[in-house]
Amino acid sequence: MVILTRHIKEKMSQRGIHKELLEMVLIYGVVRKDKVILNKKRCKKILIRLDTYQRRAKRLRNILHIKNLNKSRSIILKILDKGGVTLVIMGDSLITTYNTDIKLKRKRRYKGKKR
Repeated sequence: MVILTRHIKEKMSQRGIHKELLEMVLIYGVVRKDKVILNKKRCKKILIRLDTYQRRAKRLRNILHIKNLNKSRSIILKILDKGGVTLVIMGDSLITTYNTDIKLKRKRRYKGKKR
C-alpha cells in the first residue's frame, strides 16, 4: 500500500499531476536511487508498444481491451506533454513529484587560472 504525504498532495495539485499519472510512472518508470522517472524517450517507446497492442486487439475485435489501451495511451500522452514525470519515494510513502522537463546546466571547466 502506498501512502501519499501532505507535501505530495499539495505539489500534485500545483503541478497538475493526477493519481493516474503517478500510477503510470510507478508501472513504466525507471528506478534511480529514490526516484522513479518516466521521461519523454521512454514515453515514446511505450506509445509505440501500445499502438502495436491496439492493432492486435482491433484484429481480434476485443472492445474492452481497446478501451483500456486508449485510456493508457491518453495518460501516457499527458505525461509526454509535461515532458515526463519524476516521483520521489521513501519506503512505502510518496514524498514529492515534479515534471522531468528540467534542463540541467552544465558547469564550465576552466583550464588554467581565471583572470
